[in-house]
Amino acid sequence: MAKSTTAKSAPAKKPAAKSKTAKARATPGVPALAPAAPLSRLNARSKFTLFNLLGQPRAHYLVEPIELPRDPAKSNAKAVAHSVIVVDRSGSMYSDLPATKETLLKILTLDEYAQYNLLVTLISYSSSGDVICHFERVPIREIMKKDSKYQKDIKSIQTSALTCISQGLRMASEKVKDGELTAITLHTDGYANDPSPNSEATQLIKLCDDMKHKDVFVNTLAYGDYSDFRLLSRVANAGSGACMKAGKISDVYSSLYSSTKTLGSSVTPPVEVPLASGFEYQVFVSRSAGRVNGAAETLSIRGLKAEDDSVVYRYRKLTKAEYDKLTDVPTEQTSEAVFVFAKGHLSEGNLNTAKYALASTFDATLVGAHARALTNNQVAAMAQDIDALVLFHPEQLAQHTVLDQVPVNKKIPFLTLINLLDANRGHFVINRKALQDVYVRRGLKRISGERDKETGKVTEPWLKTEFVNDDAYLPISSFDVNRNTATMNMMLTRKVKLVPAAGGAAIAEVAGIKLDGLSTFNNYTLVGDGELTVPYLKVKISDKSLFEKLMHEGVLEVDGQAVTKFDKDQEYTLRLDQLPIVPPFEGTVNLDGVFDELARLKVLSGLCGAHLKEESAELTPEQVEELKKHYLSKSLFLNFPTTTPYAKLEDALADGSVDTRTSYKIDIGTKSILNLSKLHSANKFLDRMYEVLGADGKPLDKPAFEDVLDGNVTYKHKALSARTKVTKVDDFMKGLFDDFLGLRPSGSVVKILEGVGADKLAAIVKDRAKGKQPARKAFVEALADARKKLDDRSDALFAEKLSALVFYVGATGLLPDEVEAKAQSADALAGKYPELAFSKDEKEGTFFEVGDTILSVYAKTEYFSRDKQG
Repeated sequence: MAKSTTAKSAPAKKPAAKSKTAKARATPGVPALAPAAPLSRLNARSKFTLFNLLGQPRAHYLVEPIELPRDPAKSNAKAVAHSVIVVDRSGSMYSDLPATKETLLKILTLDEYAQYNLLVTLISYSSSGDVICHFERVPIREIMKKDSKYQKDIKSIQTSALTCISQGLRMASEKVKDGELTAITLHTDGYANDPSPNSEATQLIKLCDDMKHKDVFVNTLAYGDYSDFRLLSRVANAGSGACMKAGKISDVYSSLYSSTKTLGSSVTPPVEVPLASGFEYQVFVSRSAGRVNGAAETLSIRGLKAEDDSVVYRYRKLTKAEYDKLTDVPTEQTSEAVFVFAKGHLSEGNLNTAKYALASTFDATLVGAHARALTNNQVAAMAQDIDALVLFHPEQLAQHTVLDQVPVNKKIPFLTLINLLDANRGHFVINRKALQDVYVRRGLKRISGERDKETGKVTEPWLKTEFVNDDAYLPISSFDVNRNTATMNMMLTRKVKLVPAAGGAAIAEVAGIKLDGLSTFNNYTLVGDGELTVPYLKVKISDKSLFEKLMHEGVLEVDGQAVTKFDKDQEYTLRLDQLPIVPPFEGTVNLDGVFDELARLKVLSGLCGAHLKEESAELTPEQVEELKKHYLSKSLFLNFPTTTPYAKLEDALADGSVDTRTSYKIDIGTKSILNLSKLHSANKFLDRMYEVLGADGKPLDKPAFEDVLDGNVTYKHKALSARTKVTKVDDFMKGLFDDFLGLRPSGSVVKILEGVGADKLAAIVKDRAKGKQPARKAFVEALADARKKLDDRSDALFAEKLSALVFYVGATGLLPDEVEAKAQSADALAGKYPELAFSKDEKEGTFFEVGDTILSVYAKTEYFSRDKQG
């Protein structure tokens, strides 16, 4: 498969089958249904097995429920309580801000608060440095007065640009005072990415940690589908609060109302629950308070009303032998303790462990809906469904399908399916119109034309294209999996003709060059940053073998029904939205030797490509200029000018037509070479380390491999100046170059070439080591053959060892829980391995040591267009 440089989860369905609290089976078999029962609270010890998504045991736990130790409540009727409301006014809030302001006014003017001794502070934030405190510690009775100054302050809030959440939470934390209960409610509809995603996440969690011993709790509100729910969930968990995804304004009202009522109630003092010796994890649960908070350390619980229920579940990890000996302790898989174990880990960012725990409840309804969760929206949907069951509607478990073992999703993973389709591109076509009907674009909108920098006026091209044929069905030109992000593109090609925009006949030739082979190339992003953009493809299949493979995988439908009969004229629906994006991880992730092999393949492929630099047909300057006027390159690729619909990005951010999100780039390297991009190009390295002598014995000026295919040159090592610093990258590449050029034969290049089946070039390298130069034609053929085979091996190695990992990290920003590695900064890593070189952007990354491999994760701010509402 070629490499490229460049969904919200559905709500859980409720089948009619019933359930019960299921017991773990000793051996997997045919799944059986369990009788119905609501979810109940445990009041005695139990145990459960943590299975992975394949139904394999990963760990065993003893669970002990304990009552939360609480001092008597103190009334807040006379005591001062403080509500700090922190509102996002970044440009992406353009549509939501009016309703949010109305909701704030409604909440803060309810008659029932007239007797509360409640102080209110209102803070808003946008880009870094523009946080505003609109009013501070104002008695709610003053806000309630008709046409008060404070109501006008709320109405005056206007949207601005980017999203720096930490400044808002920092200012809120500075308003907290000893001796009074404080509730901080943090609103946002975006990603915390100003000045950078990494610094924002670090600051937000640190601010919550610093408030742990104060009488303050932090609730977070994530607006819509473009908010960073995972981060907001971590903030709420660290702040002893709850995170709500606000799908509608009534959710905002409910959250604010709940916080305000708590502040006016009798509350118990803050409670610290240390993690008892021998236990690994604990989770606090309160249905009436609407909270599940987990930690692998001391739990800090604040802001509980006297009447709130509460329990703490403590989890002790056991060996299999210890687990089996506890015969007097019941096995409770489908229990509150296992569901909240999942929710606690989900809130802390341990996504795989959370999904394993959910699978271990045997609840096929929830597992079917959320086992594929990777992205923010999918994680939010998973958290909401667990909360709905555990906190608000435990009786609904009786309506779920619960089995007596892990409900394993046996459908083919998306990446595996794409490999199958890529290998059979000539055996199916897709319905182009059906694809366009369901496709969800993710990037910045572009319009045709060029914008004048001074006037802002857009001048449209004088030419346009028209399609030669209707092309109702098209073959796939390529599937391109990005090697650094969770992105996969599908390319379609269509024949076009060039016509005047004002009307008239098609242009058949330009400057004597015929235009009968013009095509457009349209890339459709099937997966972008882990988000599936197309739920299905409509296809016709011409090969019975491919049909049978897809039918066996259960991904083909006609009118919603599975198919069994092959018909080359039938249009099938190829379902993508029920497939896991990546296969479940099994065991450990072993990356030893992967970077070195990829690097060797890249160096040798680069050497081959440098020799084969393609040259366009000889064109006169006049022909080139005439092609340019017709938006054509020398190779006859169409290059129509495009621009953005807006003149200034700042204005588009402020009015909400452009928003930002965070994406993640992943690199692989070693303790001496940070990533593959550190490798030099073949011609650059030739110039850096070698002299190329012509037939006359004189050095060539700026030598390049495409100029020496005739073999009438001699290579020698360059005498390096004192200013040239030889790096580990130079040492790595030099060994391969010396062998390839015949300077210091080692056999390493021959071994690599023979390993990929490039025997022709391997034979030439052997001959060059003996001083025999190849004929130009044979050399070119061998180089082209080797380059393809080296790239094919590189693609196969990436697909086998890295693709699933890159997609997981690219979608989540997290390493799978199976990878036991601590996050490190660039400074910490450079201190351990001085040979590593970091660019300015790379210094913002997070790094993990996995055996001999260094994994680098970089958070990047992406801009995308939004449809404004209201």
